[in-house]
Amino acid sequence: MPDIATFNDVVLLLAAAAAGLALYNGLRARRALRGRRFGRFVEVDGARLHLIEDGQGMPLLLLHGNGSSAEDFTTSGIVDKAAADYRVLAFDRPGFGRSSRPIGRIWSAAAQA
Repeated sequence: MPDIATFNDVVLLLAAAAAGLALYNGLRARRALRGRRFGRFVEVDGARLHLIEDGQGMPLLLLHGNGSSAEDFTTSGIVDKAAADYRVLAFDRPGFGRSSRPIGRIWSAAAQA
């Protein structure tokens, strides 16, 4: 039977390692995001939605699918290319990217539409 003190030491060591890795990951993420354009936020039905806006002219709305964010449209070059002819509006859907997801609401793609 394993010694209780040894087991507790292992648990504490693993918890400290996880906390250290989380801190390291947060610092690396901040460094990676430095200098990037992030757009602005708008409040819609209790959700704080992130919006990337560029260009002038007729509006062109870009909505990402599951598992991605509006920033995918900027890193792929779609926003820059479309902004030459349109006013591009790219939103992060609730719960994705930089948008919040209020608790207690159904946020399926159909509900968001």
